[in-house]
Amino acid sequence: MPLRMLAVRMSIGDVVGSDVLISEALTALLADVDTPSLRVLAGLTRAEEPEAHDLFRAVIDELSLSRELPPDPRAARWELIRWWCSEMVTGNLPPEVAGDLIWREGWNELGYPDSLQPIVGWTSEWEDWTPAWGNERDEYRDKIVAEARVLLNGPWPPD
Repeated sequence: MPLRMLAVRMSIGDVVGSDVLISEALTALLADVDTPSLRVLAGLTRAEEPEAHDLFRAVIDELSLSRELPPDPRAARWELIRWWCSEMVTGNLPPEVAGDLIWREGWNELGYPDSLQPIVGWTSEWEDWTPAWGNERDEYRDKIVAEARVLLNGPWPPD
């Protein structure tokens, strides 16, 4: 799935660093995903980093991921939002990080859909929090996760 999400990000024009591609290739190999290009990508040295993007495109072809990519940029962004929500709910991504990604890469880019407003609002509160508010900052993390669960349990995409 992380390789697929990198492919989705690249399909909408996000710049993904060679170091990220190499690291995820190594992680995929350790998770028993294997293709000839993936092995080469995972073993690139810093001097070979310029080859990473071409090798990653080969990995996408070898894993037949290109057939599964969303048909348009809007659908791709919604898929990324679902991924970030899922990663947040499972504890693989801190809520404030996922919330910020959803805010900046989803909500802003999709024209501010109402369904994402609660996550954006609680993320903003988490960022602005001060002890003077008289509550715990973690309350906002919990609210971000709760809103992600609501989204994941509803129709997709939510708007």
